[in-house]
Amino acid sequence: MLYLYIIIISIIIGLLRNGKLSSLSQISLKRIELIVLAFLIQAGLIFLGSRKIGFVLNYSSYALAFSYVVLLIAVWYNEKLKGMKIIALGIAFNFMVIVANGGRMPILLGSLYKAGLNDIALILKEGSHVTNTLITEKTLFKFLADVIPLSPPFPDPSVISAGDFLLFYGVFSLIQNAMVKKEQNPKDRSQNSEDKELNLET
Repeated sequence: MLYLYIIIISIIIGLLRNGKLSSLSQISLKRIELIVLAFLIQAGLIFLGSRKIGFVLNYSSYALAFSYVVLLIAVWYNEKLKGMKIIALGIAFNFMVIVANGGRMPILLGSLYKAGLNDIALILKEGSHVTNTLITEKTLFKFLADVIPLSPPFPDPSVISAGDFLLFYGVFSLIQNAMVKKEQNPKDRSQNSEDKELNLET
């Protein structure tokens, strides 16, 4: 849901900058099925894990890490799109901290309380969450973990990581670049016209 808000906010800002909504159709994403697969895996882990299904609980760490590998492959296919390098860095940061901490993303307890996510804090204290674990003294790369609270009145209170922030910025950059096309300088247009004429003559 958080990514949906980021997309909506990015589109609204693009419109305020006189961008065209129709221009989003020009974003030619390759291997969309990989992106969908990765998000389905993560959503499935949360949905099935909350129901304490044994198979999911036993292999959730591998599945979560695999979903990030799938995302990195999808980004590699789309590396030429503006914002993808930032997105790739964000995914890599999240992947690194997850793998380093046993296949689950560490999250700061205090940040959960600041975001008003007391129910999730209770679940994490019980150790029954499949995608997250509480930050402890043994946690590696704490600075890359979920430590940034998005508190109310934010529409979807959450706790995010530095990698998530880079992901959001990358998505924002991708949408802005598609919606808001910069006007070409008259001199550049004249030069391009001359180049085309020269090519025709030759």
